[in-house]
This record gives sequence, structure tokens and C-alpha cells, in this order.
Amino acid sequence: MIEVALWICFAVGVLYGLHTLFLWMETKGWLYYRSKRPSSGATSILEVAAILDPSARAAVEARQERAGEEDEDSGDDDGQRKPADRVA
Repeated sequence: MIEVALWICFAVGVLYGLHTLFLWMETKGWLYYRSKRPSSGATSILEVAAILDPSARAAVEARQERAGEEDEDSGDDDGQRKPADRVA
């Protein structure tokens, strides 16, 4: 009975150690574990398809371009301007 309890304690300790290691690896940028998520699983599938089928490269590039456009500022800063400076 005591051996089972020791094995359970050992397993919990190992899991906690792995959890701590994965959090540390995430802070280094080596691993996505808890707080960060990759953009999409579909993108990685398209990358593999682009290797096997060169015509799929256009789909990957279009998706990446669309993601880049969403990240850019729209350029509409009327909300930050003074009322007298706004374009009507």
C-alpha cells in the first residue's frame, strides 16, 4: 500500500516538473504550451500541401498576406484627432 502511494507521489512530482519545464520553455519561445497559441492548424496543413503540390503555394501565400493585412493599422485615426481637424 505504501509503495502505491509513493509511486503516485512520484508521478505527481514528475508531472509538476514537466509542467514547470514546459512553462520555462514557453518563456524562451521554444514551445506553445498555455498562454500562446499558433495562428491556425490549417496553415500548417497548407504548408505541407504546398510541398507536395506546388500550386497550393498560392493558397498559403494568400492566407499569410491576408493575416498580414489584418495586423496592419487601417489608417483611420479620426477617433484620435481633434474635432476641428477631422475630415468631413
